[in-house]
Amino acid sequence: MTDLKWVEIDLAAIRANLRWVRSRLSPGAALMAVVKADAYGHGAAAVARQAVANGASCLGVLTTAEAEALRQSGIAAPIVLLAPIVPPNAAQVARLRLTATIDDLDQAAALDRAAKRERLGVHVDLDFGLGRWGLPPRRLAAFLDALRRFKRLEFKGLSTHIDYVAGKNAVEAEEKLRSFAKLAAAAKRRHPGLLAHAANSSVLLDFPHWQLDMVRVGNLLYGINAAKAKTDSLKNPWTFQARIIALHDVPRGRSIGYASEYVAARAMRVATLPAGYADGLTMEPAERLISFGPGFQYWGTLRGVRTPFIGRVGISHVLVDVTDVKDAAVGEAVALPIRRTAASSNLPRRYL
Repeated sequence: MTDLKWVEIDLAAIRANLRWVRSRLSPGAALMAVVKADAYGHGAAAVARQAVANGASCLGVLTTAEAEALRQSGIAAPIVLLAPIVPPNAAQVARLRLTATIDDLDQAAALDRAAKRERLGVHVDLDFGLGRWGLPPRRLAAFLDALRRFKRLEFKGLSTHIDYVAGKNAVEAEEKLRSFAKLAAAAKRRHPGLLAHAANSSVLLDFPHWQLDMVRVGNLLYGINAAKAKTDSLKNPWTFQARIIALHDVPRGRSIGYASEYVAARAMRVATLPAGYADGLTMEPAERLISFGPGFQYWGTLRGVRTPFIGRVGISHVLVDVTDVKDAAVGEAVALPIRRTAASSNLPRRYL
């Protein structure tokens, strides 16, 4: 059977991005490969294997379910839960040999009860303004004192994720990173070997002097750069393609598509593709990554030629203008823009 739509993932591009990231690291800085959200849609197990084989010291996920899937795929590398656990999942953390993130003593107590033969490593997360989770920095000293009573836990890391957006709050970000580094330095005097980490992909590029002990990289592994610093060295490992299933000649002045909203401005050749918003098509990325100005139009690409979308995208189809593609044919594949994390998990993945 021939797939009508699929995602191609170039593992060589991911390996190249991993090497590029490692070339940016300071001596002694470790690399965490972030593979949450199914590795941003690329396939967590496949990306995790590439990351571990190419220098990542650990993997980052959000939930115990994501970690469970990696373990079931045979991934034995250290896995860090980036979000604080919920106490009922403590036993799963112990069984899967995970490093948990905590910001509450109830979480610590649950992990301490769940630990059996081995001590469980924990990272304490601080909230410097993002507001999603994390301990207020002023409470860190008292929290670490209280953490000492849990003898089966090992305090292994101190983390934060600042609310930095490139081009928006660089001065504030610098101040927060400096404040975090001071707290981390004080904690490391009492806990030698502690890993301090605050740098994600954007911080690595725009504030490389704050790599600290470890860098958490997600976007850059997948060829995505949301930082102010630009690079042409990253490779895009992702392509979403759909085959033409129908072709129609549309005369100038004819309306086409839902609500007859689109009127052909010229004689056109129109292709139907079996992909729509159920697949994640036109699920726009954040405003900071792409700007939708007046007259913005999505397009696909066929043989290197842009094929603009026509009318509204349906649940399972889209029309594109292939007038400028000579002899476009049914069965040809058109590359389409799609937000990777919005791409349906039902789309076949082909690894190159």
